This record gives sequence, C-alpha cells and structure tokens, in this order.
Amino acid sequence: MKRMLAAVAISAALGGFIAGRLTTSRSLSVISGHLEDFAIVPSALAQTSEGQQQPQQQAPAQLPFGYDRAGLPPLAPDAPPTTYFNIDDIKKAHAEMAERGAKALAQSGAGSTQAIGGGPVRMRTRNFSMSMLYRLHREQPVLSLTKVNSVWDDAEQHSGVYDFYIFTGGTGEMIVGGKIANRQNLVDKDWGPVPGEYRGQPIIGGQTFKVKAGDWLVIPPDAPHQPKPDPGGFSYMIMKINVGMYPWNLVR
Repeated sequence: MKRMLAAVAISAALGGFIAGRLTTSRSLSVISGHLEDFAIVPSALAQTSEGQQQPQQQAPAQLPFGYDRAGLPPLAPDAPPTTYFNIDDIKKAHAEMAERGAKALAQSGAGSTQAIGGGPVRMRTRNFSMSMLYRLHREQPVLSLTKVNSVWDDAEQHSGVYDFYIFTGGTGEMIVGGKIANRQNLVDKDWGPVPGEYRGQPIIGGQTFKVKAGDWLVIPPDAPHQPKPDPGGFSYMIMKINVGMYPWNLVR
C-alpha cells in the first residue's frame, strides 16, 4: 500500500512539472530567409521571456514581378533631370539665331548640317537627343554640302533615328519622303563616309508640309526630308529618337 501511494505521488509531481513546462512562455528564436537577398529577420511571432510580443518589422515594399528587385541595373542610367523650357526663352533663342543667320547668308555652312544651332535645348541619352536649330532663307544660291548650287540646304536621310520636329518660330515648308536624286553618303572631315547618313538634292516624289511655329512633324527612319524656309527662316526643336541601340557617333 505504501508503495502504491509513493508511485501515485511521484506520478502527480511528474505530471505537474510537464504541464508547467508546456504552459510557460519561452523565448523562441524564429528566423526567415529570402533566397535572393539572404535577408534574415526576427519573426513577428517570436516572444520574449517575459511573454511580450516583439515589435513587427515591416518588409521593404516591392513592386510586382520583382520590378525593383535589388541588384537590377537601372532602366535609364543616363536619364536627364526634369527640365522645363520657357516659351519666352525659346522665342528669344529664335531671334538670336535668326540674327546670326542673317550674317551668314553668303556662306554654305560647314560640318554635317547647314543649320545654325543655339537656344536652351541640348541633351542626349542612349535613347534620344534634343537640340534647337534654325534654318535660314537664301535669295542667292550657294554650294551645298554635296556641291549642288542651290538656295536650299541638302535633303537629309538618317537610318538610325526618328526625327521629331516642334517648330518654334518662322514659317516654311518641309519636303518629306520620295527619293533624293543625287543621294550621297555624308562625309565626315576626319573619318570619311558616315554609314546610314545621306545628303543631296532635290527630293523627287516627296510630300510637302507647310509649317509654322507650334506645328509638329514626325519623320521615320530612312525617310528623306528637306527644309525650305520662307524669308526670315524658321527654327525648331528636334528630338532624334534612336531606333534601338544604333551608335550615336553615326547619327548626324
């Protein structure tokens, strides 16, 4: 009988110990890992030895499909800053370039274009370039870049870019499409013929657009185009949009 009482007492003590261990809070070290960034963070379910829940740590917000996943290269590594162009500055630039053009009427131009550059618009990335140009009107013919005696600049043709024009002053015509009658490779004075860049005149079979300040014109790659400004010339902002990864050093 005594042996039975002792066994019962021992069993009750052992049962109480086990129940106490099961109901007492303990510190649980819980971690989670991410296979891509190997982040290790405490779980929000872990408890302190005093039975208090640890503060929840918010995971960094992520866009769907891993769009902003750490380690991805930037989509636009050479993106320009936000840039604002005031119309008053644009009009002032048109007047300044027109004045310079008036002093150059007897000259045929130099380099890859007979246009006069200026104004506040000038930037280039791997995807596009922007600049502001002025085309003067001549009364007397001069030799063009392709040695044609004409009052007009040569027509242009670019294989690697779209040309997007926003006309900013003056009036005139743009001849677009068709074929360049005496098409020649543009020749760089240092490197020779430039692949994919052509000049010449006249354009045969093109479409004529009357243009004025405020008009827009998009010219696709490989479409010949020739400016014919009225007296007083015209100016424009031109954005050259790369067709893909065309080398910018071949674009004129």
